[in-house]
Amino acid sequence: EFLRADGSEAVLPELLRRQELERMEKERRIRIFLTPEEAVAALRSLSREVAGLTYGWASPDHPDVTGEYLANVRRFLRHPLGEHVTALFWDFSSLPQKPRTAAEDEFFYQALKVMGDVYASLFGTIVIRHRSVPAQPAELDGEVVILVEKGGGLDGAGAEAELRSALGPFENPRYEEGRWRVRFPTHAAAEEAVEAASAAGALPGAIAVFLFYNGRPYLARGWTTFESAVSTEAIAWLAFFSGLGKLLEERLAPKVIEINGEGPRVAEAEDRAEEGMGPRNRRVIAAIQEAAFTGKGDKPVVVQLYREYATKVYNAMHASGEAQEGEYEGEYNVAGEYEWRGIGRYADGDIYEGEWKASNREGRGVLRFANGDVCEGEWKAGKFEGRGVYRW
Repeated sequence: EFLRADGSEAVLPELLRRQELERMEKERRIRIFLTPEEAVAALRSLSREVAGLTYGWASPDHPDVTGEYLANVRRFLRHPLGEHVTALFWDFSSLPQKPRTAAEDEFFYQALKVMGDVYASLFGTIVIRHRSVPAQPAELDGEVVILVEKGGGLDGAGAEAELRSALGPFENPRYEEGRWRVRFPTHAAAEEAVEAASAAGALPGAIAVFLFYNGRPYLARGWTTFESAVSTEAIAWLAFFSGLGKLLEERLAPKVIEINGEGPRVAEAEDRAEEGMGPRNRRVIAAIQEAAFTGKGDKPVVVQLYREYATKVYNAMHASGEAQEGEYEGEYNVAGEYEWRGIGRYADGDIYEGEWKASNREGRGVLRFANGDVCEGEWKAGKFEGRGVYRW
């Protein structure tokens, strides 16, 4: 309601860090944040009244340099597609930003572990996606950031000569804690310097070198690719659980809404059901591996995060109680149920070979998932239970 209200542009003309919003809330005695109890209740209402924003940060210091993201979020909240939303997760304003206290750091990293749930939840959240990145303001042309290692030789004003030798001529050098910020005469010169500095060993002591304004497309970024994938993982599965899909379509607001461009609109389906989930999972992993990450070491972490969410969604769908369509080849009991040994081939591409009881996987067996994972061991009432091995 804080963002949706008439006149909120005057109260919050630009996006602020969480810490600044907390001070505003106290000083002006206005409501900006939900209490933890209210937030939990909104999530557990199972009505998708919590919105999570996925978008590409425009700069390392502030994600919304131009104000376009904030304007389009407000437009969504005031639109019929957003009128049911009572809570919003926006990383910059929902999580403590740097500089952080030790307590804020602990809170921040605790939140990172479950942040993907905001996008992945089938019942609790709606995802609002801003695919376009705002145009770069002219005043940021040529701006480059160099993140430096502590004690690596570049962390101090005395390293300017070394930077010039490696990067070429630049203007207005500023050393800030943990980084340099410099301006090149042209944006083309800045891009050339970044490319040259990114070569292995080109600038010892530098963690990363990048343009201050990040105009990289949404789907060329690692974290947004991950967010988009987990947002649509359960939706893709609904192709194989038609009863559940029909029920959700009738009772809930759409899961993903595009908010950039001409205005809020329901996102178009991106997956082809006839391919099964295996090709989708492989496409997502390949896209994450090809995407760009600012942080070193983020790529394998995010790939593993996606695998974990894909498994969570898989388990949730199969626990829904709706039988997935498929074919069975094997033995039956007198009641006509799958019993003893047989092979089940499912519509999503999974294949189970092993022992059955009353049409459930029970005993020893191997489940080969469409994404290439293999689960081999003991089963009970259709669930992997007891001793076994999971390979991915």
